[in-house]
Amino acid sequence: MITNYEIEFLPVGNGEKSGDCILFHYFEDGVEKIIVYDGGTKTSGEAMVAHIKKYYGTEKIDYLINSHPDGDHVSGLIYVLENMEVGEVWIHQPWKYSKEILDLFHDGRMTANSLSERMKEKLRMAHRVYELAEEKSIPVREPYAGAQIGPFTVLSPDKEWYIKTLVPDFSKTPTKAKLVIEKFVDSIESLAETVKNLLLEAWGEENLPNNVETSAENDSSVILYADILNKGFLLTGDSGVMALNQAAEYAENNGLKIKDYIQFVQIPHHGSRRNVSTETLDRLIGSTSSSEHSVLNKTAFVSASTSSTKHPRDRVVNAFMRRGFKVVATKGNTIRKYYKMPERNGWGVAQPLDFSYEVDDTDN
Repeated sequence: MITNYEIEFLPVGNGEKSGDCILFHYFEDGVEKIIVYDGGTKTSGEAMVAHIKKYYGTEKIDYLINSHPDGDHVSGLIYVLENMEVGEVWIHQPWKYSKEILDLFHDGRMTANSLSERMKEKLRMAHRVYELAEEKSIPVREPYAGAQIGPFTVLSPDKEWYIKTLVPDFSKTPTKAKLVIEKFVDSIESLAETVKNLLLEAWGEENLPNNVETSAENDSSVILYADILNKGFLLTGDSGVMALNQAAEYAENNGLKIKDYIQFVQIPHHGSRRNVSTETLDRLIGSTSSSEHSVLNKTAFVSASTSSTKHPRDRVVNAFMRRGFKVVATKGNTIRKYYKMPERNGWGVAQPLDFSYEVDDTDN
């Protein structure tokens, strides 16, 4: 039984670039355990190692998890593996499935081996994490729906969906025509970011877009859920609407009543407007409150770099607040939620974000 715990988000990135570097530290039946969920960049990986040694007084990590292979999530894990003792590594290994997806690429010159090697090169930081674990004889497992990692259950991705749908659409997998089009569209949309349109938004008027999509890499994020002392904890990585709905479906089919127990959630993809919708949030974490004077008795953390103007989006923060969550962003600081863990000298109470009555409307 888990008796005390703390979850911490360490700061990652600067400018507009954010990342994730997350620790879950707990005691189970008197035994101390540590879960690392993403390590951000090399700099944040170094900071994570120093943080563990300083505040936890140990050099051992029980479970090291990579949510997905983007550099702002996986790079720091290389340093962590090089400088800490690690019990288990949980990471997807898409290069293993080249034979199963080869027929999706109409290139007669490509072989399963060449496809695998190309994925290893393009996903070299994720592959390096795998290699380091192998070199150190650390057990390596893939985090698919249903897997148990400490107190957490993997809700998404499902293995078949990951291999047959997501991996072939990775932008780092040999490019298909539609990905070229998507990149061109993205470049047009990025220009629109320089023009800010403001929209008035009252408590009862949610303006999350319903037709949003994210990359296949983001949707491959490992979504984790744990019920600890009748309190639900949800980690989402950079997952989007498709992945979050997959997670909700898994939970519904397996009797995990997330909406009844949820007390902590990681806001996906640093609070991006492309990753959540009203319907998805209602399904996964509960519907909105009718009163803006309702008590915010749950917590949502979001990783956002110090000077980012995009993360987190006001309308996304508002959506979580409507569902009873006070929202706290890293913005250059380590943020911590804890239960029966020691106080820390010099640490103060984190200031939650306010509800915004004017939100960025660059979608329209």
